[in-house]
Amino acid sequence: MVRAMVLMIVAASLAACVSILPEKKAPEGLYRFGPMEPMHSLDASIVIREPEASRLVGGRAIAAEDSDGALRLVKGVEWTDSATRMMQIALLDTLGGSDGGIAVASDTGAPTDYELAWRISDFTLSGTTARCRIEATLLDGRSRKVLAQTNVSTTAIALDSRNAARAKALTDAGRACVSDVAAFVAEKSVAAKPAS
Repeated sequence: MVRAMVLMIVAASLAACVSILPEKKAPEGLYRFGPMEPMHSLDASIVIREPEASRLVGGRAIAAEDSDGALRLVKGVEWTDSATRMMQIALLDTLGGSDGGIAVASDTGAPTDYELAWRISDFTLSGTTARCRIEATLLDGRSRKVLAQTNVSTTAIALDSRNAARAKALTDAGRACVSDVAAFVAEKSVAAKPAS
């Protein structure tokens, strides 16, 4: 009986603690890259990995740099998915393999001619300026030897200082970065010519 009373008091105490914790506010707006049109055709096969990034720029939160250089989360806006996953899907959309090539996600496990490893080093806001910076490395699909590397950097300016407009500008900067990486991949990943 005493044990049952003690358990009820502990359970009531825990229930009270849970109810006083602050509840996470739902964001006012969720943003996404949206589907991208196939713009680059491939003549080889390539695995597109999810890009590497710090948790701050690669997650669902949107960060902005203040005048002191500190990064702060932008209130009321978030991505619908992680920024890294959205960029991977956008790149897969952009690389339409109409010339016999194909781009596949890394979780397929398919052997391919090439592999893309990429890293997002910046995907933040600074005032009304949205910034995206990506380093992309093209690897041989079998030996994983580095074949080519590029750095792309894009910016977009928000129409006003509202957080929604700033998030839209960051979407535009991210889409432009993905488009530049797609152009790099399409140029550098060519099918091997058969020996004559």
